Amino acid sequence: MTDVVRKRLTDLLRGSLPLLPLLLASPSKAYGYVDPGSGSFVYQAIYAACIGGAFYFRKALSRIFGKRNK
Repeated sequence: MTDVVRKRLTDLLRGSLPLLPLLLASPSKAYGYVDPGSGSFVYQAIYAACIGGAFYFRKALSRIFGKRNK
């Protein structure tokens, strides 16, 4: 990646990141409907991915910073 592209991406990220909380906090009408069965399945998949990622990250850190036998 060239320096110009990298600078443009960082500038874009720095400019748009403060707007994210405003977009999430702004009220809007919800016209969608989530079926309770499929909605709970999606939530369960998200929770499982987060917890699995945490365990994987912990295991990777223990491999890097763990005790080594000599």
